Amino acid sequence: MFQAVIFSVLVAAALASKGYGPKDWEKVSAHCRESAQSPINIVTSTVKEDSNLKGLRFTCDNKNGTVSGILINNGHATTLAIDKAKGTASLTGGPLGDNEYKLQKFHFHFGCKGSKGGSEHTVNGGAYSGELHLVTYNTKYPILLLLLINQMGYTGVMVRTFLYNLVPQLKDLSRTSFYSYKGSLTTPPCYQSVNWIVLKRPIPASESVLNDMRDLHDYEEHSMCNNFRPTQPLNHRTVSEYSG
Repeated sequence: MFQAVIFSVLVAAALASKGYGPKDWEKVSAHCRESAQSPINIVTSTVKEDSNLKGLRFTCDNKNGTVSGILINNGHATTLAIDKAKGTASLTGGPLGDNEYKLQKFHFHFGCKGSKGGSEHTVNGGAYSGELHLVTYNTKYPILLLLLINQMGYTGVMVRTFLYNLVPQLKDLSRTSFYSYKGSLTTPPCYQSVNWIVLKRPIPASESVLNDMRDLHDYEEHSMCNNFRPTQPLNHRTVSEYSG
């Protein structure tokens, strides 16, 4: 059994390689052809306000909101795999209820310089400059997510990250508005066992930070920008909304 929550934060600014890319995922895994895939276009006029949803709660093992882990470049995305022995974080509330989901890793999707988008999810057809995915797993089940990434090569580098600097809303999510729906991983194997939580308010990112990510390359020396999967059909799924 596999169950995960991907906590998605849109990034607003102030790649595909010649091999397989997001448009080819259906060739990589049959699950990527199923009917409840992610990402999606969120149409705000059709989302359902859910009175049963409560605010989210994000807690770190330390008051500074720091985590450490291995930073790796897997040729598709820049990912930090959390070293739980050095501290991690938990997510509860919202569509999760009292279930505890531990932070396993986080990674980035972003567009190329001059492109109109970079985020995987879109809102009313509009894309953002990028998207940050904080991947969490239900502690009741074994972890099936594998670690990923580093721009200097494929040997991981240990780094320390201040989550509260990365996403200031994490300090107090109780009144933070979000969208929620059932979907899938956006890369193979595209398992449809993911609860998506997408924050409504984007975080700012400077052009210099985005350009640093755009300088990343895969093993064939192709740029890793535009590493987002196109939006998938909603297919009668419900997108819920919590207004904090």
